[in-house]
Amino acid sequence: MSKQEVILCENLEESLGHALEKCPHDKLFILTDEHTDRLCLPALKEVPQLKNAIEIRIGAEDIHKTLDTLASVWMALSEKGATRHSLLINLGGGMVTDLGGFAAATFKRGLAYINIPTTLLAMVDASVGGKTGINFNGLKNEIGAFAPANSVLIETEFLRSLDAHNFISGYAEMLKHGLISDKAHCRTAGIRY
Repeated sequence: MSKQEVILCENLEESLGHALEKCPHDKLFILTDEHTDRLCLPALKEVPQLKNAIEIRIGAEDIHKTLDTLASVWMALSEKGATRHSLLINLGGGMVTDLGGFAAATFKRGLAYINIPTTLLAMVDASVGGKTGINFNGLKNEIGAFAPANSVLIETEFLRSLDAHNFISGYAEMLKHGLISDKAHCRTAGIRY
């Protein structure tokens, strides 16, 4: 598995510019859901390198992490002329980064992609490590592949768009990682066991 660059952004536009330079491409696509299209995409509208990016929007929430939605992303990529040398940016929470990563990993046998997670859960888990996939036959993440993003850009300003439930969900994931980590990590966090 290739190495994945995780960048804690001080300036999203600058970090994205560097990530795009490392991924030469013929066409650029941005995958969003209904929420990130409205709440997060406007933060990227002024980035000059995204001027000609083609947006693909899907439904929000885990109920859309399906084969039908995946097929609609493949169809949009195909209809808009994506090639093996195109680049997909996944802007969203775990559903978007999981499904978008799987779409990138499988379209034309794999094209490069960048994750920009917008939820705390996606920042600490879903967007890193190359876990991609969709739900199938009533089972979560039943079909997928390990295909790491070329870059993961962590922009904490997107956390301002979260409601309390989604913020707490991500915080719980952080605690879980701490608890299953080694004892030294737990002691550093003040946890004794």
